[in-house]
Amino acid sequence: MAQILELIKEDHDFIKSLLDELASNPDTRDVRCITLRRELPGHMYAEEATLYARLRSVVPEEIRQSLREHAEIHRMLARFEAIPQRDEAWMPALAALTEQVEAHFAAEEGEVFARAERHLDPGDLFELSEGFEQEKRKAAQFAVM
Repeated sequence: MAQILELIKEDHDFIKSLLDELASNPDTRDVRCITLRRELPGHMYAEEATLYARLRSVVPEEIRQSLREHAEIHRMLARFEAIPQRDEAWMPALAALTEQVEAHFAAEEGEVFARAERHLDPGDLFELSEGFEQEKRKAAQFAVM
């Protein structure tokens, strides 16, 4: 199994591809919205339950910032989901959500990953990967469809 930072990066790439497809392919929007509704919150929950929980005591400010970003993404996702796809506000809401998500991913892959590599040994990073996958599966069970 890959270590947790690799799994998180793979999730980031997948979620960005979902957002790109939502913007560019109207024919698949229904199914991509359902997938995004499951994947994005599940990903954030799994990060919080594993990597963030492990780093909270060693880099508290970075983790607080990441948690604030997660809360904002949750709010934006809820607002986005409330807009009908045919509404003229849908594309601007998608663009704003995409911008927020991509900015968070970039900050996380830069700052949080660097802190994780500095404060956690490779064994910890591999150990966290199993918990990350378990938490994602758990969150998927509770995803609202």
